[in-house]
Amino acid sequence: MNPARATVPGNILLLGEYAVLEEGGLGVALAVEPRVQLEAAPEDGLVIESRWPGGTADNSFVDAAVHTVSAFLGTRCNGRLLVDSMRFFSADGRKSGFGSSAAVTVALVSGLLRLAGRSVGLSETAALAVQAHRLAQGGRGSGYDVLTSLHGGSGKVRGGAAPTWEAVPLPVGCEPSVFPGTAAVSYQDWKARSPGPARDFLRESNAAIRSFCGAPTLERAWPFFDASRKLGIELGKATGVSAEITPPPGLDPSWCKAAGAGNELGICLAQVLPGSQSRLLRAAARGLTWEP
Repeated sequence: MNPARATVPGNILLLGEYAVLEEGGLGVALAVEPRVQLEAAPEDGLVIESRWPGGTADNSFVDAAVHTVSAFLGTRCNGRLLVDSMRFFSADGRKSGFGSSAAVTVALVSGLLRLAGRSVGLSETAALAVQAHRLAQGGRGSGYDVLTSLHGGSGKVRGGAAPTWEAVPLPVGCEPSVFPGTAAVSYQDWKARSPGPARDFLRESNAAIRSFCGAPTLERAWPFFDASRKLGIELGKATGVSAEITPPPGLDPSWCKAAGAGNELGICLAQVLPGSQSRLLRAAARGLTWEP
């Protein structure tokens, strides 16, 4: 086997925070640059090298990927994998918030399968990567991030034990950008205390996302984006961690919302004006990509 190289993009959830954690919960996700770099080559035994800032890595994702793929293959494969996620970090070592662990897991699982000479389809790769990602996180994780990095582009994700992906273009005129927030929400604690409101939230969130995905233009999508934004704000009030977020100058607040859990990251779907401190997301049309 000659050395093989691949890349995997990051990901971000535009709509459907918390909902994608539920069976049948919908979300809208986008694959984004930067990309994890992967190299697979022959080697006696199995050697996995990770590149990351600071010289300290969490090996749980490596161990989970090796365990999951070995169980699938019925044996431990041999070879060397180099996984480089440096592009997901700023100069001071801070994460970008673009799903680096999911992208790394997709790279690891795909690389291990490549070393073993096993060619499997996207659906089987997705199932293994979701399983490995959840194993590394103690069983948690919606899987939206894994599917988005694997497939690339934009799409509608459906949460559950076996999450699914449907490629769906964003409305014409959508130019997402991001900006930093401050805090995260504990959704599961709130759900346990308020099962009835949690069911209502899921139903209303799914309805807004279905309508958003069917809107041809950004203008037509705004009422459904706004509905999703308000649902997040109300949920933030219920959980005690605000999902209201103040955008930087140059962004229209009506097109801005918290992305992910709480208000740790903000997203704007409309055009970024000159002078804004927000940064445009670079969409990644391709997911997992092996070099010819």
